[in-house]
Amino acid sequence: MTSAQSGAHPGDAAGRDVTASIRAWMREHAALVALGLVLLVISAFTATQSDVFLTVGNLRNVLLQSSVLAIVACGTTLLMVSGGIDLSVGSLMSLTAVVAALLMGEGIPMPVAVLGGIAVGFGMGAVNGTLAAWSPSHPFVVTLGMMILIQGIAIALTGGLAISGLDDGFVQLGIGRFLGIPIPIWIAALVALFAAAFLRFTVFGRRLYAMGGNELAAMLAGVRVRRTKVLLYALNGAIVGIAAMVLAARISSAQPLMGNGYEIQAIAAVAVGGTPLAGGRGGIVGTLLGVLLLGVISNSLNLLGVSGAFQFVLQGGVIVAAVMSQRFR
Repeated sequence: MTSAQSGAHPGDAAGRDVTASIRAWMREHAALVALGLVLLVISAFTATQSDVFLTVGNLRNVLLQSSVLAIVACGTTLLMVSGGIDLSVGSLMSLTAVVAALLMGEGIPMPVAVLGGIAVGFGMGAVNGTLAAWSPSHPFVVTLGMMILIQGIAIALTGGLAISGLDDGFVQLGIGRFLGIPIPIWIAALVALFAAAFLRFTVFGRRLYAMGGNELAAMLAGVRVRRTKVLLYALNGAIVGIAAMVLAARISSAQPLMGNGYEIQAIAAVAVGGTPLAGGRGGIVGTLLGVLLLGVISNSLNLLGVSGAFQFVLQGGVIVAAVMSQRFR
């Protein structure tokens, strides 16, 4: 029976295919679509309240303010792709910054002190990975305990006080510029490029997707899951250490509570970017879009004079919406 005889028109099928393709693209690029819609709504709304939002200076400020979160979120993406999670990220940021500041205070050269702080992040990340790999408990529970432990160490090392008077060269990591662009943005871009290439072009990265899709199947296929987890969490710890150095340089001090809340923001950005909590798919590009989405919302609310309490409410709503959208997908 021909399409004419059956009453169907070839254009109908083509139209359905196009519609299905558009819907599929929007589902896979939900963060990009959301970012575009938010930019349109906010720019239209703030036009009557402030003419600052769409200026080059303010957009650069959004990137600068989001740089530390972008670095942390790159490490969190690697974990969540594999089906893991780390709630000790914020505490680890505080500890690594405190260690680097203490080393600089003892006269250790700044580059060595920075590497020392990042090495502490790598080591504590390896501890997290070992516990996540060998403990029967979910990494959520294991890293929750480590969050409290690491935070206690940071407070004990400083007596609960901030460490200031950091090396001038170190502070330039947070306030300096290269080619007119703030250095934290450059560092975030380099970390993002590394993480994206790591996921896409390395055998280790492909193993993370396999583990997130089905850990037992990955193990049966020859992936050494436990060793991979240890190395993965250690790598995440090093990335967290880099973020901590940038944040400490920006605020010109190391504080025992400076990283609080970054773990939740990072999970939110990664989830909004399309990486499910169960793992198996996702990527760095989506995460960066999620970071920008949160940064744009926060920046616009600040310009409009909205209270910080409402911003927390909105961030929570974004997390819930991201999780629910993944469920429907």
